[in-house]
Amino acid sequence: MEIMKYAIQGYEDVAAEHLLGIFGNPIKHTLSPVIHDTLSDALGLSERYVPFCVEDEDLSRCVKLAYDEGVLGLNITVPHKQHVMESLVDVDIAAKTIGAVNTLVRVEGGYKGYNTDMPGLAKALETEGIALKDETVIMLGAGGAARAVAYMCVSYGAKQVYIVNRTYAHAQAIADDMNAFAGKAVVQAVASEDYKSIPDGKYLMIQCTSVGLHEGDGMPFDFGDVFYAIAKAGVDLIYNPAQTPFLKEMEKLGVPAVNGLKMLLYQGILAYELWNNLTVSETLTDKVYLALQDAIYGKKRGDNIVLIGYMGAGKTTVGKALAKKLGYEFIDTDLYIEAQEEMTIPDIFEKKGEAYFRALETDVIRKLREKTHCVIATGGGLPLRKENSDLLKEVGTVYYLMADADTTYARVKHCTNRPLLQCDDPYTKIQAMMKERGPVYARACHIRVRTDHGTLEEVMDEIK
Repeated sequence: MEIMKYAIQGYEDVAAEHLLGIFGNPIKHTLSPVIHDTLSDALGLSERYVPFCVEDEDLSRCVKLAYDEGVLGLNITVPHKQHVMESLVDVDIAAKTIGAVNTLVRVEGGYKGYNTDMPGLAKALETEGIALKDETVIMLGAGGAARAVAYMCVSYGAKQVYIVNRTYAHAQAIADDMNAFAGKAVVQAVASEDYKSIPDGKYLMIQCTSVGLHEGDGMPFDFGDVFYAIAKAGVDLIYNPAQTPFLKEMEKLGVPAVNGLKMLLYQGILAYELWNNLTVSETLTDKVYLALQDAIYGKKRGDNIVLIGYMGAGKTTVGKALAKKLGYEFIDTDLYIEAQEEMTIPDIFEKKGEAYFRALETDVIRKLREKTHCVIATGGGLPLRKENSDLLKEVGTVYYLMADADTTYARVKHCTNRPLLQCDDPYTKIQAMMKERGPVYARACHIRVRTDHGTLEEVMDEIK
């Protein structure tokens, strides 16, 4: 295939039933193959993802070559996101409005262009519990990424968006285009020296500049703690390094914040779904995210399998079966504590209190960091302490076993050894506790797995 002449070193001889790829320059350090090859391997599809280094003057020819030679789909990155639109047979309305394309999908006669950055970031925010509907937003910076972020905010129903930028005209250009798209004044440009004109309140703050990419970078704008403290949540589009000065500032102020790795994840997931006309499950999405984290930041956990979740999720049943299948040791943290204390969990609660029991759980996790080749089933309350959830991610890969309230109640309603269910209406308590604990479990895990659908064997297959 002639298009393979443009493949970067190490990919020249890649062969598969279908090729996927990315056009960019430079492109050597792209993480996209981690996303798409992980997906193809997990789904059993004979597709391989190839980075192509394409110069500006070769872009149109390479797009045509890729289509003529059967390339299933392409991503497009800098510097080609705008120019590539000239080589497409159609462009999605969102990509037209943003003015940038990052995904090409085969259609009759050529490729159609999409922009998955915007819905990818929206999905990433959703997984962090951030809804854009009626939200007030401050965007820092007005570069290329900012246009997609502003479009996302308007499309998902943000009430007001302020774009702060040193060059006011750049922010105003984005505001004008987005307000025309919205049909009303939603986006307002703010010159950086006028940042105090933003009304008092609490805002979702999105860092859209490149400041923080390089060692020695400071804050995107030197506005001081008082300004950054108006953030109720922070997002930095940068994902490497994992913690930018902006994210460190959010942490110092006690503001929940995330980097841009989930945006990278979900824009890739959405592209893959478009190319293959399928839906990627939550469990597989989590596995891809873990592969990305390992590729960028390095693996920082043991080889154990850790099972967390609410009571009745199947941690003991799945854990014992999985340990037997893998030849691993099975450890139940509750049984471990009972053996250590020489009394049952209900007795510990009654005689020494819940706080004492929770401290024992933390001590157990610290000890388990030294273990290898284990399947570890944890008590339902163990991951609720942030210290515990952080430690668990050092012990091994953490799986959140999930079941709905009806399934959970059916599994535990006859149990007499669960102190938290000794009440008049256990079903209602289960619903309330699952609603409260679910987001905590989701943040504490690497991978989510449902146990209320499918067989035990199918659940184990999802885990290993």
